[in-house]
Amino acid sequence: MRKFLILMGCSVGCAYALGDGFYVGIDGGVAFQNFVYNNSTLNTQISSSGLVVSGTAPGAQAGAFAGYMFGPHWGIEGGYQYMFNSSNITGAGIGNLGGSSNYNLNAQLFDLLAVGRLPIEDSNFAVFGKLGMAYASAQFGQYCTSAACATGGLPSGSGFTVAGGIGLEYMITRHWDMHVEMMNYGGIMPVNITSGGTTIGGWSDTSLTLAGAWHF
Repeated sequence: MRKFLILMGCSVGCAYALGDGFYVGIDGGVAFQNFVYNNSTLNTQISSSGLVVSGTAPGAQAGAFAGYMFGPHWGIEGGYQYMFNSSNITGAGIGNLGGSSNYNLNAQLFDLLAVGRLPIEDSNFAVFGKLGMAYASAQFGQYCTSAACATGGLPSGSGFTVAGGIGLEYMITRHWDMHVEMMNYGGIMPVNITSGGTTIGGWSDTSLTLAGAWHF
């Protein structure tokens, strides 16, 4: 009986220390995808009236990841993320025909990240940061009505970009954790988006997700 009470008390009050080992998890949340027009193609790609040079809109995001912690403070992680079609963005005409354009964005990426983790003393919480690279593929969605979509198909692009973020973790048990994190992809080195062989702008994304992970 005494052992049972100790275990029950620990389930709600003990601080769990995370050691080395593998982990896997899934996440979901919201992605704020961003498209910035390329000013070097201003005369042919964007109308001169009512100019909007960038647009950001939210959409759902889901992904999976796996990693290895070398100890309580350092690790490495790789994952896959899919950004579903964002809300429609209304901006200036991307073609030289003028007028307004509607478009949305979807993307997917693989990332490889270094993880730095700082446990908060006498608690199950820890703060962490991630930094690495991602290979992302982004495309204008099916609701694109811009002139750029009418010539050469839906604008799209892929390439390597910098990935980084911060988060807060809570160890529910010795094996389960839940964490929230904010990640940015392409804030440094945006992914080039092309239409008809011409680079018309760059893609980036800022995501806010809730994740759960199992530590072996």
